[in-house]
Amino acid sequence: MTVLKVSPHGSFIVTKLCDSVVICEDIKNQKNWGNRTQNQPGFMVYLGCQKSEALEYINRFRTFYKCQWCEVRNPKYLTDFEVEIKIKGMRRTASVTALGLDYLVESEEEKQLGATYDEYNYYCDGYIPRW
Repeated sequence: MTVLKVSPHGSFIVTKLCDSVVICEDIKNQKNWGNRTQNQPGFMVYLGCQKSEALEYINRFRTFYKCQWCEVRNPKYLTDFEVEIKIKGMRRTASVTALGLDYLVESEEEKQLGATYDEYNYYCDGYIPRW
């Protein structure tokens, strides 16, 4: 983890979790992003990807992560990628009903380490192809 930016009053901290995932934590709960817990601040997730991958990621976020608000935009934090997806409402950890930030970071790290397409899909959504 690497801290990329801290707002002047310390209200927001932007942290890079892996090469393609950054979070912005709302330390003072000014934005009410809906995923604050008793012990941890709310946060927004940013995922860097290629334009051709964006729709597939958004579908995955809506289906498996239960995040209904996603915005594709020009990269602000992840400038090594064509686009950045801004995701609101993701959980920090996976639960019975939805995957979480922990799962996203793990699957993105696997992808960056050279996992095959089928291996990556397995880590993202549990899909195992049957030939």
